[in-house]
Amino acid sequence: MPIKKKSQGLSINVIIIAILGLIVLFTLISIFSKKTSESEKILESCGGKGGNCKTQCDSSEVDVPYIKCQDNQVCCIKIFEKKE
Repeated sequence: MPIKKKSQGLSINVIIIAILGLIVLFTLISIFSKKTSESEKILESCGGKGGNCKTQCDSSEVDVPYIKCQDNQVCCIKIFEKKE
């Protein structure tokens, strides 16, 4: 009399659902990583820090050297309001 073993394997439906879940996961990671890098560029810019790109800062502003502007301009951020 042969002995019957009861074994249970993964059905094809479970495998397909797992593959679709991984595809969705990688798609979401890709979308969010692109949006995060775009937001990081905006926040690291002079305007994102609350400054303006100028050729020379006023007396109520400070030059931030690590933030780059175009055409030999500097990023000027107000440190206090100028009383007139």
